[in-house]
Amino acid sequence: MFRALTILLVLTTIVTNAQTFKVSSNVISTSLYEPFAPVAGYTIAFERILDPGYSLNLAQFSYKLGLTMISDTKKGKIATLGDAVFYDEDAFRYSGFLIVPEIKYYFTWDAPMGVYINVFGSYSDYLETYTDEKVDSFDDYDKKYNTLGRGLGAGFQFNIYKNLTLDIVGGYHISNVSSKTKPIGEDKFIENPDIKEDGLYLNAYLGLNF
Repeated sequence: MFRALTILLVLTTIVTNAQTFKVSSNVISTSLYEPFAPVAGYTIAFERILDPGYSLNLAQFSYKLGLTMISDTKKGKIATLGDAVFYDEDAFRYSGFLIVPEIKYYFTWDAPMGVYINVFGSYSDYLETYTDEKVDSFDDYDKKYNTLGRGLGAGFQFNIYKNLTLDIVGGYHISNVSSKTKPIGEDKFIENPDIKEDGLYLNAYLGLNF
């Protein structure tokens, strides 16, 4: 009986310590940059620690998945008359989506808070529509874009108030861009030459840690 009670006490202590080690391991966030990007949209992202506090093996790694719904309109120049410039307020319209999966490695044991490096991919599929208000205009078109990207970066995620977080990240991004265009009056899309884009990027996410 005494031996059974001793074993039960030891098991209870182990379980209690394991539960104590478990920490908040999720962040849901939105990009503060995407609504103002050249092709703008609205982002929701979810991050989770790979091993949420049960061991030290993976406790510094997390995965993050971001989804941006592209929805944007931009004005286009129609004509000038003297010093006056006339615009079509909705000349360019964009619609589609962007997906960004990534893996993060934190340099501290406070993940998902702290300094980290990340590796990520990206895939986007969106439509650009141009409509010119000029009479008898033949400039209107639909243009479909597909981009496949990858990159490396580094960032710092921290609490700004209670469970409210800010994640500032930057790095280097490479994208392969394919597109096809359908001019006004045509039935089929015409393939455009593929291009490769690369450059530095900067983003910021406002989130909630839970």
